[in-house]
Order: sequence, then structure tokens, then C-alpha cells
Amino acid sequence: MAGDPETGIRAARQGDVAQLNKWLAAGNDPNRHDQSGWNALLWAAARGHVAAVSLLLDNPYRCADVAVAHASSGALPIHLAGQSGSVAVAEALLAQRPDHLDAVWDLNGHTILLQAVFYGHKDLARALLARGASTAITTARGLGPMELATQFQNREMMDILRPHDVPAEAKAEYYRSYLARIAVPVSAAEQASQQLSDRMVSLIETGIRNAARDPQAVDATLSAVRALVETEGADVNRLGGPLGQPPLVVTVTGNNGEPANPDMVRLRRELAAYLLAQGADPARHERHPMGASTIIRASVFNHLEILKLCAAHMSPQALADALNEYPAVNGLTALHDSVLRTTMAGPDRVEGYLEQTRWEVASGARSDIEDFAGRTQRNLAEQATDPGLRQRLLEILDHPQAV
Repeated sequence: MAGDPETGIRAARQGDVAQLNKWLAAGNDPNRHDQSGWNALLWAAARGHVAAVSLLLDNPYRCADVAVAHASSGALPIHLAGQSGSVAVAEALLAQRPDHLDAVWDLNGHTILLQAVFYGHKDLARALLARGASTAITTARGLGPMELATQFQNREMMDILRPHDVPAEAKAEYYRSYLARIAVPVSAAEQASQQLSDRMVSLIETGIRNAARDPQAVDATLSAVRALVETEGADVNRLGGPLGQPPLVVTVTGNNGEPANPDMVRLRRELAAYLLAQGADPARHERHPMGASTIIRASVFNHLEILKLCAAHMSPQALADALNEYPAVNGLTALHDSVLRTTMAGPDRVEGYLEQTRWEVASGARSDIEDFAGRTQRNLAEQATDPGLRQRLLEILDHPQAV
């Protein structure tokens, strides 16, 4: 069995401690990666298998190293423990490396606390805050833990975080350092094209932000983007901005306020329609924060109208493929995001997420794909605490209406 990484990695993913012990006893290296970039400890942490994690960290053969990251995404075991939500796994990992409490996963900017907030793991968030986890560290989009919880209307999480929150200036200072760290050098030959793409991303971000308080920002932004594309030759699929994102992904990133601001809604919709008409690819992936496409990002924020616009520019198979793929940060498909956010959303947004869930299933989204923590879309629906909402979600997964 020595020299066989797949057997041990499979055992760790399944929480099969007996098989894992046999694999370690045969002389296998628990730090070895498989072809997808995973090792045994990463999978055990992601799945929340505390017995497997404990064995990997403390055995008489060869112990796993908590500092060995995922080979492609750069995630540490502590970050994946934040996805599973296991307090016991997090404590075991932090006992080995207390400094990993605030270790940052550069792909999405998350610490384990930000992971806990993103996935709604309240007990884990409490435990991390009790240890002194920083609330100044932000996501790749500049959101601290409080802002991240607010974005998803997770009021219980907001209450947990509020006594530990820090001033906005501290978060802004940290965010500047993060962006400097992830900056990608641009060759002289590419600088002109890159500047156009950076300007487009900045225009879209600023325009959406300004539309929240100035209706005139809608037409001004649309006009400026058209000029960049039609007059200056900006590429609608080139990655731009500090996070390396296609303009269409930028267009669907973020919600429209609470309650939704109609000018922000209109600007996002008309920008998306224009970019798609100009050849923007809804399946084009960003660099940060998730390596995701427009289909996944629009699902996170319930931009169903834009998802339908994207569908009109894709074949049914291409749309189904995009709905069922998952980014390297979490294994969450578009339908995972729709179901997860339905269970967290405020009363004014639940119906929108339910409608989006129905549309995605009817468009080919599967409900049996496991995320990195081992949860299918159906599992997430089954875990909804509201019985009525749980029933509605499961009915949608089983009996979607025709698109």
C-alpha cells in the first residue's frame, strides 16, 4: 500500500480511521498531494472528520503537517475547517499552529473566521472570536466579518460579531496591503490593453456604487462603458481590476441594497445585456476571489434576471455545465449557493432565492453534487431550520417547474 496516495486520501475524505491507520502504518506520506492538489489532512479538515484529523496529526508513523497547503488553490487545512464548521477540527489544527488563527488564504482573502461567517457557522465563529481572531482582516473584496454577515443578512452572525468589530479604517488599511500582495505584474506590451480593462472594471464598480444615491449614474456609466468598448477597443472578456475579473462578473458582484434600489437593479441589468451583446462570455472565470464565473456569482447575489440573460447567450448544455461546475475555494455550485442563501436570507429576499433555485434546477442544475465539506445541494435544503422553508426547497429540488 506504500506509495499509494489515493487510498489514504479517500479514507480521510470518508472519515475511515481504520483504513487511514493501515495506510499510515504502511509508510505512506500524509502530506503527499493527489492530482487535484488535495492531501489527506485537507480532506479530513474539509469534511470535519475530527478523528481522522487527530490521527493524521498524532500517530506513531508519520504526522501530517498543518502548513502544507492545497497544491493549486493555496488553502490550508485551517481554511477548510472553516468550511466544515467543525470547532473540534479547528481546535486540533490551532493546537499545532496557533498562528493559523489569522492565516489568510490569498485566493479569496479569507481567514477561518471569514470562512465561518461566509458559511454561517455560528458556534465556530464564537470559538474563534474567543481566541482573539482578527475582525480587521477582510475578504478579497474588502469586506470584514461584519460586512460579510451583513451582506447576506445573517443577523444572528452580526450579533455575534458586533462586540468584536473594529473601525472601518483598520479594515481599509489591511485591504490595501492585501491588494498590494496579490498584484500581478503586467508586461510593457500588455499595459495599454490592461489599462483599458482596469478602467472598465473601475467604471462599473463606481457606477453601481453611485447609482445607489444618484439615478443619473445609470446612463452616465452605460455611456462610459460603451465608449470604452466601441471607441477605445476595450476587450469585454479581459480580466481587469486588482482582483483580475471579467467585466460581466464585476457587474453581478454585490446586492442592490436593502430594500433593493431600482437604479442599481437597472444598471446591472443593462450593463449585463450590453456586455453580453458585445460577446462577453458568462462562463469566463475571474482570478480572485473565487475563480468563479458569472453564473456562480450571479447566483450568490440572486441576480436571476441577469442569469436568464446569460442563458440566452449559451447553449442549454453550456448553461448546465456552468451551473454544475464548482470553484476551487469551496466546491459550491450555483445551486449550492442558491439553496444556502435561501436558508440565510431575510424575509424580503427569500422568494427571490426560491425562484432562482427553481429556475436553476429546471435549467439542468444537479442537487447531488458534494461540496468540499461533503454536502450536496439537497443536504443544505434538508438542514434549513425553518420547517416550511425546508419543505419548499425540497419540493423545488424534486419538482421544478418548466423554465
